[in-house]
Amino acid sequence: MGLIVGAETNDNKRTMVPEGTHVARCINYIDLGRADSEWEGKITKKKRVVLTFEFPEHKAVFREEDGPQPLGRTVTYTNTLKDKSNLKKDLQTWRGKAFTAQELLGFDLDNVLGHPCQALVLHEPKKDGSIRDKIKSLSKMPDSLQAPESSCEPWKYEIKTHPKNFDKVPAWCKEEILSSDTFKELHGDKSETQTEVRTNEVPF
Repeated sequence: MGLIVGAETNDNKRTMVPEGTHVARCINYIDLGRADSEWEGKITKKKRVVLTFEFPEHKAVFREEDGPQPLGRTVTYTNTLKDKSNLKKDLQTWRGKAFTAQELLGFDLDNVLGHPCQALVLHEPKKDGSIRDKIKSLSKMPDSLQAPESSCEPWKYEIKTHPKNFDKVPAWCKEEILSSDTFKELHGDKSETQTEVRTNEVPF
């Protein structure tokens, strides 16, 4: 009998961030570039960015040698500050103030990198019936509340400065980056020469 392959299931339960409002900190952001996006059967070009938040008060052991490490969750945004954008909404509630007309012309995400916030997490069903812990909104930290220091040095990845920090990017993000219009315009098409993306996954 030859090698049998199939769809494996992972019975290990994922450690969830509890529902509710928690202290969180932005530990990185990742530029996914511009690519096709489908909504209600219509395909448009959109630029997207991923923000990763660490939850210092909620931890799990991913590797015994590291001990308990903070849980982390990502949020993918359309990279725009138009009126109805989720990024604009979350950044304003995180800052605790509206953007000025000048800021709307170009806001630097470095301003939030490494900074704490409060994140509302809800548990929602996925299409396969499993439950995910999803960040639903961000808000400003009260002055009376102190956030623990980050467990790692905050970092960012931008396609224009590739390959800086590309080794830190999760595999699923790498695939989207390499296939994006932005990457191909700046660095050429790598999809044919790099068919498999290997990375040291972060523990969340």
